[in-house]
Amino acid sequence: MVSLCASVKGITTHTHPLYFHLTVTSGAEPSIVQYPQDISVFLNSTVLILCEFDYSDKIFTEVYWRKDPSCNQPALQPTTNTSDVQKSQVKIKTEKSKNFSILRLDNVQLNDAGMYFCDVRLTVPPPVRHKCGSGSRLTVHESKCDGNIRHAKTWWVWFFLLGYSICSSIIIIAFSVLQCCKKQRNNSKNTDGICTLPSEWIYNKPSMTLNNGFNQEYEDMRLIKTFTHSGRKI
Repeated sequence: MVSLCASVKGITTHTHPLYFHLTVTSGAEPSIVQYPQDISVFLNSTVLILCEFDYSDKIFTEVYWRKDPSCNQPALQPTTNTSDVQKSQVKIKTEKSKNFSILRLDNVQLNDAGMYFCDVRLTVPPPVRHKCGSGSRLTVHESKCDGNIRHAKTWWVWFFLLGYSICSSIIIIAFSVLQCCKKQRNNSKNTDGICTLPSEWIYNKPSMTLNNGFNQEYEDMRLIKTFTHSGRKI
């Protein structure tokens, strides 16, 4: 309210108060779609949350991701140190020209469970306006399959050792059989190569040993006698 008062030559005049009313329009609020709304994963898994936003005016936009209990919590920051395997890795990719933002959590831990909100802020033209998505609830379960996986891996090792033993035994047996067959074949060839003497060439040694010291001569004489009776000439 503005009041004007003036005095001219002892005459005082008053004016009526003037009122000014200023109205600032905030513009259209953006529409935000965030999904999935419910996420249930096991420990050390990877989680992706998508936020799509739309607004009618071409204005400057900032997008933040926040974790529970409300959308007023400090914004999540991308992880810079990836050497700690006991902590989750935060990655954020925002495409303002395409009106979407993606929050990625790698190697999620039990303390990562909770609500995640996409916060879209319109900074230009002023005043700053913001709107949060409906939120995505993340539930992290301890993996009950780890013991079964280790047990299955142990069984695979045992199966491998058993198969290796069976294959080795088969190879050894096959090699032994091959060697036996080869030996039998060689023996058969050697037997076939021996000349069979005619019956005439075979003579019996005397049943009694002569004591006159002429054993060899006697045997030679019996051999000559056998050749003579068979009609062979020496």
